[in-house]
Amino acid sequence: MSREAVYEAFEAMLKRWNGLRFLDHRDFYGVPQSAADARHWVRKLLSAHIMASAEVLETVELLVSEVVTNAILHSDSGHPDEIITVGVGLGDGLVHVEVIDKGSPVNVPAMRPADDDSLGGRGLAWVDFLSTAWGTDYDPEIGRAVWVQLTYR
Repeated sequence: MSREAVYEAFEAMLKRWNGLRFLDHRDFYGVPQSAADARHWVRKLLSAHIMASAEVLETVELLVSEVVTNAILHSDSGHPDEIITVGVGLGDGLVHVEVIDKGSPVNVPAMRPADDDSLGGRGLAWVDFLSTAWGTDYDPEIGRAVWVQLTYR
């Protein structure tokens, strides 16, 4: 994603974040290690801005890890030379995290039933269960944004 496209993505993100205070964003490469890097970055950022329980911070970490992993596995950003952008905001007792990737013409984020024997397919069910709210937006010029919110007070 070009720098200009990232700027446009954050402009669109800020419109969705009506009433939320944008904290920061960071780019990560489309490689598996980025899920852990994003998780640690978000925890460090939030720890500097809010008083939240360890349980809340751990839950945010899990949500970030899941959404970034999905971007790596299921979007066109899942390559070492591609970028996934993570943005974090706060407002009204909510943590808001948004992950922007290039999207995919064949994969749309949706909860799917998983077989008992399946190793995958449960991620968005966990996101739905653990988050206060979550959703997805797509713009063909910008890409896919998957956002999660969690109450921290």
